Amino acid sequence: MVFDYIVIGGGSSGSVMASRLSADGHRVLLIEAGPDTPPNAVPDDILDGNPTRAYFNPDYQWPSLDATTVRDGRKPIHYEQARVMGGGSSINAQVANRGGPEDYDDWAASGAAGWSWDEVLPYFRRLECDLDFGGEFHGRAGPLPIRRVRQSDWSGFIRAVSKAYENEGLHFRPDFNGEFGDGYSVVPLTNRNGHRVSAAMAYLSESVRSRRNLTILPETTVVRLAFSGRAITGVETENMFGRPSYRASTVILCAGAIHSPAILMRSGIGPAEQLTKLGIPVVADIRGVGQNLQEHPGIAVSAYLKVGDRMAPNVSGHIQMHARYSSGYNGCPSTDMAISAVAKSAWHPLGKRLGSLYVWVNRTYSAGTIVLKDRSHAVEPEVDFNWLSDQRDAERLKQGFRFVASLLQQDSLSGVGLDPFPSAWNARAKQISKVNCINSGLTWVLALLMDSSPRLRRALIRHVITDGHSISDLINNEEHLDRFVRQNVTGNWHPTSSCRIGPASDPVAVTDPSGRVRGVSGLRIADASVMPCCPRANTNIPTIMVAEKMADAILKEDRESSAKR
Repeated sequence: MVFDYIVIGGGSSGSVMASRLSADGHRVLLIEAGPDTPPNAVPDDILDGNPTRAYFNPDYQWPSLDATTVRDGRKPIHYEQARVMGGGSSINAQVANRGGPEDYDDWAASGAAGWSWDEVLPYFRRLECDLDFGGEFHGRAGPLPIRRVRQSDWSGFIRAVSKAYENEGLHFRPDFNGEFGDGYSVVPLTNRNGHRVSAAMAYLSESVRSRRNLTILPETTVVRLAFSGRAITGVETENMFGRPSYRASTVILCAGAIHSPAILMRSGIGPAEQLTKLGIPVVADIRGVGQNLQEHPGIAVSAYLKVGDRMAPNVSGHIQMHARYSSGYNGCPSTDMAISAVAKSAWHPLGKRLGSLYVWVNRTYSAGTIVLKDRSHAVEPEVDFNWLSDQRDAERLKQGFRFVASLLQQDSLSGVGLDPFPSAWNARAKQISKVNCINSGLTWVLALLMDSSPRLRRALIRHVITDGHSISDLINNEEHLDRFVRQNVTGNWHPTSSCRIGPASDPVAVTDPSGRVRGVSGLRIADASVMPCCPRANTNIPTIMVAEKMADAILKEDRESSAKR
């Protein structure tokens, strides 16, 4: 029951941390709230290169976690966050990009000493085994395989999108993790032979799990952290066997940008005023806990595809093309926008007939909050992303909507993406995307009706699929577009920065550059919550990089301490 390190969360960062620390001989306990995915028993839907089945499996999600944007009056809506070994890497789209050098140089300039591009690149190289590229940007010996979608597997829709990009001056980049800049590319994936490779599969292999000094405890929820004064002593947990406690001199939070701050606050670390109102004894008054929450806000346009332009049934994966471009908006960096292109928008018969362009603000400035609603671990916190609260984000997302709409009007696309319409990831779309027989049958009927005639298809789009607004209605009326974007903006499941690294002089910084939580001893954070701001990338690979770098720092400190003794 006594360990050197307790790692909370078996997701992308926790898998890395448990593997690296136990490799050095330390006694490590890894606690994961969700089910395990042991080698040779990984569920088929997680292994599937197409993520839509795993993503919509409620067994892999926090069931009652909602998110909203209070400012625009939206009701809370379910926010899909993984609760399974491997975390988001077990259910996500497997996109493996890093962001740009400027992202990390900005981190360092903001007070995250040691986190510049030159200082993080070795850890990006360490984590990967790139199966396509070598050279200065890539690693070939890491645990996580990176392969790319083949251009030969592109559907007719994706090929038409590439022609539209070329007409706009966006050119092909073979390696999206090479030189950073505008362009489009095949998508790098954490995938081998058409199958997902999660962080748990890569870092918690059979040989790693056989280490006698590593204990893995799945389906166990952390209730709170335990302290003696301001020194960590361990954790209190809950599982089917009761409420066991575990002791360690160091606890490392890897529970993600939503649950890491929630665990801190339930344990008495956070804004003192909030904690006192809930009757939580204050261990350390750190007002930045749960603040500065960021996400990439986005919006989508979809279109009906003829049979020959759809994604082939034998092709693995989901997102077939990724693009980055510069908005030119005042005060924003270059390459600040991104677009994902898919030729199959969902698992069901209707989704297989729809191609989509999803545009998002790749460098966001809006910031939200995570606030406890109750001191109980059974009650999820209030998550408010506050999307588009920064005018730069709102204007660029509307500009992005106009851009993808213009792409669909080009000659190369207008004959392929038929009857385009504004699409929304709202409560109705989430409900029909659940994998079950009822939704399969309902969407099969809708798909047949859409196939039957263009006239009926347009009627279904206008009166059943959308709220009645067409793309032209929106782009020709600024008020309507603004309302549509604000009511339908959604994230990319890239939450970051809610316990950010910063200098001691920063009143809302939560950790130092090595992940130590300020004001307490023995407690660290090593997940996406410490990122000073959200990088211009899908966040899985940056999160793994953070864990690799934090683990390296911990081990170096431990060796230096041992040498002094």
